[in-house]
Amino acid sequence: MSGIVYLNGEYVNASEAKISVFDRGFLFGDSIYEVIPVYNSRPFFVERHLERLEASLKNARIANPKLNWLAIFQHLIQQNGGGDLQIYVQITRGDQGVRKHDIPAGLKPTVVIFTLHTLYASDELKRKGLHAHLAEDIRWLRCDIKTTSLLANILLNDDAISLGAQTAILQRDGLLTEGSASNVFLVSKDIIYTHPLNHLCLPGITRQVTIELIQSLSWTLREESMPAEALFEADEVWITSTTKEIYPITRIDNVLIGNGVAGQYWEQINAKYQQLILNNHD
Repeated sequence: MSGIVYLNGEYVNASEAKISVFDRGFLFGDSIYEVIPVYNSRPFFVERHLERLEASLKNARIANPKLNWLAIFQHLIQQNGGGDLQIYVQITRGDQGVRKHDIPAGLKPTVVIFTLHTLYASDELKRKGLHAHLAEDIRWLRCDIKTTSLLANILLNDDAISLGAQTAILQRDGLLTEGSASNVFLVSKDIIYTHPLNHLCLPGITRQVTIELIQSLSWTLREESMPAEALFEADEVWITSTTKEIYPITRIDNVLIGNGVAGQYWEQINAKYQQLILNNHD
């Protein structure tokens, strides 16, 4: 990776960005992160992402560095060529100088921010949909915190890929929760369902925007736990995330969803979402 990185108050070349081996983020995964989409050099729903960042810091009991985030983001976007990007923010509890589980008082957080050039999927590609694998949710019980401790997510996603799928959808005790890196919506008999916000799923920004678009279209939405088996009877299934936007799932394991292509509800909600992106350029 090349480009300019923000590290603890300084802008440095990516190859020169270094942290201590005693940083708790490195030793324990004791850190939180945020990913912000950028279209045509403009951050998208940045304030909502910053609100979630602050919530993650509070829940993880990591001190809030209270930086001028927008100024840092704009500088990195400019220095790294602009265009369509992701802004990645990671804040660790800091460098303790020793490996010790106890949380020390007064530790200064480590802040790393960089950008990644991103090719967001076209509507044409999305219409083909993704193949998902349904897996047991083996993650911890605070999935509402956007922590970098993602080993379970990584293994679940790797299992899905090894089975020929492209992503994982998770169930816990027979109930649908979310994806390995996304929230999940399903459409059944003209009703749209998604898991309610609690400790078992991430409060996705794209999830919330999708809900607002559903409400603007006067569609029926239910935020409730659903049996995972309902996925296989659904007319449509979507996943939502910063990087995937709103993406249809057209196959789960060996079962086609609906007609095996993106459905009419997705076509309408995606058009609304893409219009928000275009309006963000104005």
